[in-house]
Amino acid sequence: MRSLRGFLAALVFLSLLPIAVLYQMFFDNGIEIITHVVLAAGSVLISFSVFDFKVTSWITWIGCVATSALAAIFLLQGVSLLIQNDSLTYLVFQVLGQRLEGWLVDLLIFWFVAMLLMDSQGKTRILGFVAMSIVVCLEVYKYSLSYFGGAPAESLKLLFLLPIVWFLFESKKKISLEVKNDNDLNKRREIKHVRY
Repeated sequence: MRSLRGFLAALVFLSLLPIAVLYQMFFDNGIEIITHVVLAAGSVLISFSVFDFKVTSWITWIGCVATSALAAIFLLQGVSLLIQNDSLTYLVFQVLGQRLEGWLVDLLIFWFVAMLLMDSQGKTRILGFVAMSIVVCLEVYKYSLSYFGGAPAESLKLLFLLPIVWFLFESKKKISLEVKNDNDLNKRREIKHVRY
């Protein structure tokens, strides 16, 4: 498997819908807390998985920092819902949750696009182009609506699951032994070159 952490992160994000449906079948309140905890867990896993892909290091660090910050915001939002503190709720939902959260999601999308262009191959690359094209168009649509004072329909947020599905397949993909052997051969050549 290419990235176990990436695969687990995608599973955590994709499990959010079934968890929400099951939770609401048995409980009346608290779904927002569960949602934010799941989003925080998925973000933490993505923040570690960015290092498993061959993307330029500064872009990798952007992905790591953005998803780590998202994890912290989601966790704080869950905590604020749990303890019902007005000051904390205002901070994490109105201050951090309005603009900063959106920018961090944009940085994650940027990392996804970079990973697609730099490190994706084969059928998953095609799926990635479809998924990322839809999400980038959705972001452009969202920003153009906000410029005119509007907002997209909440149901369109489900389209953000498309890059997660692609990321699941990209993370699950087996690493080609040919590529691995070529890398080992290049490392041996570099070591030999250094010795002489």
